[in-house]
Amino acid sequence: MRISISSDIEKIVQLVRVEFGDKAELFKPIVLPMDPLDGAEFKATKTAGVYVFVHDDLGCIRVGKSFSNAYKRALQHCGSDNTSSPDKAIQMSKLRHSDKMHMLVFALQKPESMHWISALEQYLENNLELRIPPKRKG
Repeated sequence: MRISISSDIEKIVQLVRVEFGDKAELFKPIVLPMDPLDGAEFKATKTAGVYVFVHDDLGCIRVGKSFSNAYKRALQHCGSDNTSSPDKAIQMSKLRHSDKMHMLVFALQKPESMHWISALEQYLENNLELRIPPKRKG
């Protein structure tokens, strides 16, 4: 039985806090539905950061990063890229409008700490059970 979405997200945020200690404060964790159109939280994701797609039933789907606009890059997986699992059973374009799909964005708060984005992405890729793993290693 899957744990609830809030538990999944809380678990991810806690993993980051434990691993990164004080450096975790460089990122603001923001949870969004897949179709936010406005609001302060939506605007706060239009910055450099790391994103995690989390589905109520499927768990952690995908991790990625952007050095400029995390929300925009994340949505490219659901559009032109149509990122999918190796067996094509999970396709981001089909999950895009699901009310069970959420995005957790770790929005960078200090631009001078940009290098921590790569470290956070790598840590999450290595420590979450992703349904769509990265094609590259390292």
